[in-house]
Amino acid sequence: MFLLSVENITLGDIQTWLGFLVALGASVGAIVHFIKKALKTILKPLEDKIDAFGTDNAKNYLVPFLSKVERGEAIDEIELERFHEEYEFYLAHGGNSYVKSRVEKLRKEGKL
Repeated sequence: MFLLSVENITLGDIQTWLGFLVALGASVGAIVHFIKKALKTILKPLEDKIDAFGTDNAKNYLVPFLSKVERGEAIDEIELERFHEEYEFYLAHGGNSYVKSRVEKLRKEGKL
């Protein structure tokens, strides 16, 4: 059985162990930082594709919805709420095209 006696520990031993722990922590921190950076670099193109897919999906919902509004068809509360969600997503992810112009036009006309 290993018994550690306090009287056998010197300040040098404590300093050595503290130095080891600090170096170990710094090494682990550097490795974690490297892994995070590598993952971010690897996953960035995938995130961009997902955002583009989501923006296209939002646009695919918005265009027919706006046509429906232009024709004067009835819009219920749920459809209007969904429109706002999709439009917010569309704008937040770089969608800024004819859809935005159409929405502004319909808002000026009081249809939205």
